[in-house]
Amino acid sequence: MGNAVASAGRNEDWRDDMQHLLSKHQLVWPLTSELTRFEDCLVRHLAKFHGYCNICGRDTEFVVQSENLRETVLCQMCGSSNRQRQLASVILNWLNSNLRPRYLALQDVVEDSDMAIYNTEAGKAIHNIFKNHPKYVCSEYFGPGVESGAYFHGIMHQDLMTLSLESESIDLVISSDVFEHIPDPYRGHQQIYRVLKKGGRHIFTVPFYQTECLDEIRATLGSNGEVTYHMEPIFHGDPLREEGALVFTIFGLEMFVRLAKIGFRVHMWKLRDADAGIMGGNAIVFEACKGS
Repeated sequence: MGNAVASAGRNEDWRDDMQHLLSKHQLVWPLTSELTRFEDCLVRHLAKFHGYCNICGRDTEFVVQSENLRETVLCQMCGSSNRQRQLASVILNWLNSNLRPRYLALQDVVEDSDMAIYNTEAGKAIHNIFKNHPKYVCSEYFGPGVESGAYFHGIMHQDLMTLSLESESIDLVISSDVFEHIPDPYRGHQQIYRVLKKGGRHIFTVPFYQTECLDEIRATLGSNGEVTYHMEPIFHGDPLREEGALVFTIFGLEMFVRLAKIGFRVHMWKLRDADAGIMGGNAIVFEACKGS
């Protein structure tokens, strides 16, 4: 990363915490690049293959629509992407390791679980499965100046830096490439920690530099609401905003230290399950656990 903006004004000396990081957190794969696998090249060439979707729980055909396997490999039954099934894989691993009935897919969780779930988006395959769950809530972000908890066209607005949800009311929080768009992401993580029950999980994906120490601060938001750009702005596609959603932060190993200081124990999962359409070199999911 190596830019002065990213490191300016840091009070904590994260290097002093590295031993704590390595002893406290589970890093389950070497933080190095990996060669493109023949299997990935093959599915890009074939553009479709058969498998089992761990979201809708059905045998399906996965369709590859672009070179970016993380955002494609779409289930033809529920429309889930590779990235969404990565999240589902970690959710199911947690539930199945907790001495509960074995769940093969998120659809089984809907039919058998009474846990409280909060999803930070109100669309796509995981939402479409969980929306029938009796203790499921979801939200979108409709812009500054809107009070958290307000509804627009039947969808709840939440600013993740000022959640309106009750403390210790949620078992599972799901976010998929959301926290890079929050001006102060660790304030958002503090709010997630507050609303989680003891033993609860925040299972999430974010853009992540696998070999960098510090977070990359690409933009900041001033007290007057104006954005200061420290690097060339990046916008991700957003159906609610024509210009897309601005990326404020791309995360590095610093994230583990910052989350530990909030109180989380963090696991980083590098996944691969071709039968479930989980492949590619960037299948990384984070699991932040609130201590019981």
